[in-house]
Amino acid sequence: MNTSEHCKEVYAYFGLAMYRAQCVEQSIVQLLIFFDFFKKNAPIFSTSEKWEADFDRFDKVLSKKTMGHLLGSIKDLGILDDNIENILSLALKKRNWLAHAYFVDNALDFINETGRNRMIKELEDAIELFNSVENMLNPIASSAALKYGMTEDALDKIKKEMYESAHGDL
Repeated sequence: MNTSEHCKEVYAYFGLAMYRAQCVEQSIVQLLIFFDFFKKNAPIFSTSEKWEADFDRFDKVLSKKTMGHLLGSIKDLGILDDNIENILSLALKKRNWLAHAYFVDNALDFINETGRNRMIKELEDAIELFNSVENMLNPIASSAALKYGMTEDALDKIKKEMYESAHGDL
């Protein structure tokens, strides 16, 4: 592999690692939706319009929070065991390092093949960490979704509608 292609490979792995970190962040958001918003608002549901307006407000507040603040919010709800909370804290540290210091910390490694190979391995490890966190959080969110009537069929219908509205080709 030539040097230019090897550099592109590092960037591709970095992009995938950051994407997976964002997936973890969205999983935390999903948990907050089910264990905070739904829990508080489902019992007092009055109209679809009010629900949508309240949901949009809640979502807007969440979208302004950092991953660290989202993690603090989910910890405050007390729904996760200590092991998951500890792994989420590790994922947060890894995500923040990737976002704020990764290329600075690896500047000298990036200029040689051995260093780039080490960077790729490090990014693969980060991707695996984020994947394992998702594997822990997804069943919790799925269980909560089911409690509120979001069956696999309902979710498939929502996905289909989203893909069609986006004119997706995946």
